Amino acid sequence: MEILSNVALVWFIAGVVLLLLEFVIPGVFILFFGLGAWVTALCVYLFEPSLGIQFVIFSVTSIISLILLRKLILNRMTMKTVRGSDPDEEFIGYSAYCIAEIDEGLNGKVEFKGTSWSAASTANVKEGQKVTIKSKEGLQLNVEPE
Repeated sequence: MEILSNVALVWFIAGVVLLLLEFVIPGVFILFFGLGAWVTALCVYLFEPSLGIQFVIFSVTSIISLILLRKLILNRMTMKTVRGSDPDEEFIGYSAYCIAEIDEGLNGKVEFKGTSWSAASTANVKEGQKVTIKSKEGLQLNVEPE
């Protein structure tokens, strides 16, 4: 058991185990204790502090990294849309260009994000005119002239 006599290696292995546990137990919580163990391993390797100081280093670095980094990591991991959770909302408020005239009550076509869409409007829209998307119903965009 010569490996266990190297305290820095024990802290490093503890950090690896904690990081692997993060994959098993969800919540992005244990990760920070793994980071704390790695920082402690580095400090033990460089400075050889006493056992009490090692636990202080582990505790402080784990808690500080938890407080400072958890929210940042959770925001990066989850895909949050700014406009809401409805996929149709990604269209609302953006501009498009009319590529086929839209008469009041009749459908025309607009180009949005490189794709042509069937469009309807409560006003007449001429070809080439810029429009604002007000809503999306199925594959049809409801637009208003800008």
